Amino acid sequence: MGSLPDLTERSRSSVRPAARTISDPNRHRTVVPQIPVSTIYNKEWPWRKTKAPIKLPPVPVNRRRESVASSLGAASVRRLITRQPQKLPKPVITRFTLLCIASGLASTALLPFTAYAGAEAGAMPLAIMHAIAAIASPFSPIILQKTGTRMVINLSYVLICVLLAAHTIDTPLSILLFLYSICGVMLSPMELALAASATSFSQAAGDECRRKIALRRALRALRASHDLGLVLGSLMLGGALLIWPEDLLPLLQPNSIHNYTTPSWPPSEDDLVEEDFEEMTCGASGCPDIQSLLGTALSADGRRVLVAVWAVMALVASILALYGAAATPSPPPDARSVLKDARGLLGVPMGLFIGLQQGFIYTSYIKWYGVCVGGWNEAWRALCGAGALQALAAATLSMAAARGRRGYLGAGGAAAHASLLLALLRWRAAKTDLALPTVAAAAWGACSALWDVLQGGISVGGPGWRGPWSLTLSARHAGLALACAARQVLCVRTQLAVLALALFTALSSHAILELRLRREIRHRS
Repeated sequence: MGSLPDLTERSRSSVRPAARTISDPNRHRTVVPQIPVSTIYNKEWPWRKTKAPIKLPPVPVNRRRESVASSLGAASVRRLITRQPQKLPKPVITRFTLLCIASGLASTALLPFTAYAGAEAGAMPLAIMHAIAAIASPFSPIILQKTGTRMVINLSYVLICVLLAAHTIDTPLSILLFLYSICGVMLSPMELALAASATSFSQAAGDECRRKIALRRALRALRASHDLGLVLGSLMLGGALLIWPEDLLPLLQPNSIHNYTTPSWPPSEDDLVEEDFEEMTCGASGCPDIQSLLGTALSADGRRVLVAVWAVMALVASILALYGAAATPSPPPDARSVLKDARGLLGVPMGLFIGLQQGFIYTSYIKWYGVCVGGWNEAWRALCGAGALQALAAATLSMAAARGRRGYLGAGGAAAHASLLLALLRWRAAKTDLALPTVAAAAWGACSALWDVLQGGISVGGPGWRGPWSLTLSARHAGLALACAARQVLCVRTQLAVLALALFTALSSHAILELRLRREIRHRS
């Protein structure tokens, strides 16, 4: 018999490894290899799992380029969002602030003086001054380009100072008319230089969007200084009336009133309500000089001191303009034809209406609805109310116009101004309505601010804006000249009818201009 087979080895070979049930006595023993000291020091443990890089599926070349481009675009957008807006240089802000202060001081001197002289017998010299300004206005871009912004503004303020100082002494009429003419030559270049200063201020804002915002704010600041100057000058006039009053009631003598066209003076309220009272006394005699008996006038010494203070303020404005105005000359005017620009031709009717209504407020309204009702005590309140509401309306309406509500603003302003003209056509000045002249003048100032904001937002700024804006300024000064001349020859009712016709023409041309500019913007986009 041979040897028996090894059953243990057979059983081990016959049993599959997965079904092995016999425990291995050495299964818990682990052979740890010897680890070098450097490996332990560097913490490179062999049993720690290494992070293998994740393998991404292959991406086609075109998709990879698109993803890279999109990531770059997203990164650039994030940079634009997180980037802080560029701040204007502090010297630029300081200089423009001084320029606004200088403009406000010049308005404090010139505008109340215009109203005071226009309401009295001095409307014709003002008509000559604004007529010459209308003639010289198309040449304003050339004057500004040759002389520079600083020289034009400074010289204009100096001439205003000289004109006002000439009224404090006994100056011959020929010299006064010459000074009015010289001031008229410099009025339009001065206004164009102020607008050019606002555009140069906006150039330091950065990109195009920020430049537009800076330009709107700069124009808003100039309008505010202009209106606040009118308010300050009116307050100075009211203060002078308190210091140097002149009560003319003792001059009311029976033998001194027989030359007037009215049957009795002072007229009763029934005479003032009559429809034919104004028709009998048209033009400059619509309210005779004896009207000052109804209130308080400014004495001769008061007029001289007040005009002297205004002259000093104009001199201070010229000194501030030396540092505030830009020293660089204005760029040359655009080579394109001004007559082909829609802003020039279609902006003329609105500019003419703005000049007519401003001249009416400064002359006939202050005289008939202010001085004739309660003397200059009532007139300066009406002038101050017009300036105050004009400043408030210009600040708020310019922000509304920047948000694209120009059409709604134009429609609302048309309805408000038409209603105001209709009310003045039916309302007669009476001493019992002392608050109504101030309220009507304030409402008129708000409407005037609206038209100024709408037209300035279209015309100022953009390529080649100086030529069309000079035509608009020419139309404005022509309207002022016509209004000052109408103070001498036309009735108030006739002037109001002319204003209503001019308002309709101005609204029609302005609507056409708005539609045309919107069509051009859509065509470019």
